[in-house]
Amino acid sequence: ASPTPAPAGRRNRTRMALGIIVLVLCVLGAITLYGNASDRIEVLAVRRSVAPGQQITSEDVRIVSISSDSTLRTLSSSQRGTVVGQIAAVGLVPGSLLSPSQVTNGPLVPDGMVITGATLKPGQFPIGLRAGDDVLLVETPPTTASGSAAAPIEHGRARVLDVDQLKDAGSSTAVALVVPSTAASVVASAGAGGRLTLVVVGR
Repeated sequence: ASPTPAPAGRRNRTRMALGIIVLVLCVLGAITLYGNASDRIEVLAVRRSVAPGQQITSEDVRIVSISSDSTLRTLSSSQRGTVVGQIAAVGLVPGSLLSPSQVTNGPLVPDGMVITGATLKPGQFPIGLRAGDDVLLVETPPTTASGSAAAPIEHGRARVLDVDQLKDAGSSTAVALVVPSTAASVVASAGAGGRLTLVVVGR
């Protein structure tokens, strides 16, 4: 014998209950979505590449929305007018968020300082070296005529201006350094000869 069908009233009540559950879930989802959307802030991001020392234009930055509980140090969209016209303290990468330490309204190179470059191999700088780091410059002199290794020579402190990973077989890294003008020649020579080591002392 075929089973007795459920009464129509019971079926209607079941459908109503399911409809109410779906409606409640939709309302909760809408509340959550609205809450997340309203809990966001507008900040500045990099639109185009900007080299260190180059002036920032309005075309170099754009406004993006991020979560308000982000721990990142950012610049508010309301600060766009003050950022445009300032100098990039480091190389700005498209798509990255703009932070206060990446821009400066003063001269990029203070009096008595110059910019020089160095080519470093793995082991001559700590992992995670980045623009803005304060470093100690240590030169490893060439081996003496007798074959003994000379003692390392310290050339004072410098600031990392930019870091660029080179695409060569030796995994070299090019680093731009702001150094005292009195040490520029020896640092440049050591950096070009692969004898320079950077020790991070401040960030």
